[in-house]
Amino acid sequence: MGALGAWGGIQASGDGRPEFAVEYAHASTIGDFSTDERLVGFADFVFHGTVVVKKGTTEIDGIPETQWAVKVNEVYEGTLQAGSTTVVNQTGGYDEDSNSLMLMEGDLPLEVGENYVFSTRKMSDRAWYTMVPAYGAQPVGSTTQPFPTAEDMDGDGTRTVADHWMQMVRDQVEPDIGPGAEPDPTDEPSEQPSDVPTGEPEPTDPAD
Repeated sequence: MGALGAWGGIQASGDGRPEFAVEYAHASTIGDFSTDERLVGFADFVFHGTVVVKKGTTEIDGIPETQWAVKVNEVYEGTLQAGSTTVVNQTGGYDEDSNSLMLMEGDLPLEVGENYVFSTRKMSDRAWYTMVPAYGAQPVGSTTQPFPTAEDMDGDGTRTVADHWMQMVRDQVEPDIGPGAEPDPTDEPSEQPSDVPTGEPEPTDPAD
């Protein structure tokens, strides 16, 4: 999403032989999403979801994107339906040829079985949703957890994580990302969302 800067690398070695490299990239023209108002202002779809399974990896201009099947639990912005399963792309992934893990700076790979609040963008001609780098998947086990600074958006007498994200959607601020900083289209995914199981399959190891 946006122009990518140069990769920096950290490499582990044993017995004098390279074993594994972790490389980081940063988006040189991306905006400031350090506040949830700006993050939501940039995103098209904001929802709480559970990572079901790793679907595969595709490569765009030498940089991998990892595709995950995600079950949608709650929707705060956008037209996704709770209970459905969709495909979320995360910039970065494992490159078997170079035995390296490439990540956007500030990102960690998603974990199967874990819950996150996803902030994503969608290209009109693509069949999946791409996470906003670094801030687009925030670990949230349960949206009923107390969030004292939130307003009681649903009027149930409590202030929760869900209330917070509803409030952020209401109060969203469009970030200044500068001209030409819109995300570029990416290649077609290795598996379309129609291939994603719509039930509740058992979580699998992303390495499988």
